[in-house]
Amino acid sequence: MTETEKTVEEAWPKSASSSVMPFESWERLVGEGEKAFAAFCAFRDCGLERSIRKAVETVEKDSALQAKKYNVWRGWAARYRWRERAADYDRYVEHLKQGEMRKTIEAQGEKQREVTGKMLDVVSKKLDLMNPADLTQSSLPEWVQTAIKAEREAGQFADANCLGVSASRNSGVKQGELFFTSDFEGL
Repeated sequence: MTETEKTVEEAWPKSASSSVMPFESWERLVGEGEKAFAAFCAFRDCGLERSIRKAVETVEKDSALQAKKYNVWRGWAARYRWRERAADYDRYVEHLKQGEMRKTIEAQGEKQREVTGKMLDVVSKKLDLMNPADLTQSSLPEWVQTAIKAEREAGQFADANCLGVSASRNSGVKQGELFFTSDFEGL
């Protein structure tokens, strides 16, 4: 027996029913025959609604042989702890999916920040070219409202990132809500 096999045997003794299982317990175990492991793989690959009967039916179409295989597979399932190993496998696959999802979200966020930066650059250039005297009395409140809203949303985003909280929970201010100071009275 190799050192690795000894380690696996120590970490997961066959006599203990609640022992901690090795990280990759869904791999072929020491003493698990080729046919038993192939049967486990069929069981494992049935997904969350798996059962021994369903696994047998995926590999055997003859109903007489299904009954024989079912009894053999049921013994292997108990001996080689198929349910626990399949659950370990499911957690591992879910962990991989979560990692991929996180990468996708981060990539989308980076792309959105890039586009937003370009848009802000264009707006900034346009504002630099504008003559403030061209603003009309009727368009000024809309400009002020838009500027305040953008500033608040940027501030909430920055605060949420620094504090690790959701921007919507960060402030009692509702989106689009304005607070005017005496400087804006009469506009």
